[in-house]
Amino acid sequence: MISQDDFESTKKKLASFKGVKGVIVTSSEGLPISSTIDMEKTEKVAALITSLVKKTSQVVQALGEESYNFLILDTQEGNILVAPEEEQTLIVLREAEKEV
Repeated sequence: MISQDDFESTKKKLASFKGVKGVIVTSSEGLPISSTIDMEKTEKVAALITSLVKKTSQVVQALGEESYNFLILDTQEGNILVAPEEEQTLIVLREAEKEV
């Protein structure tokens, strides 16, 4: 298990990367633990991503795989990066890279 100091340091580091709009950490039940964005959006995203994580696990198992480590959702506005763990899920909201 990661220490609270390491956890906060990692969250701040992720939030500081170019294009990152937000970092959310939820419990495995979908309850927000920590976030860098407003609470209303945090709660909505946490609930929806938790549901998606559960469904993704079911799909992975149906395909005969043991588990998955990372989920990337590409949208027109950017990416939603999801790293589920046993007790927590890390969600990073990232803007789309601008083409030059």
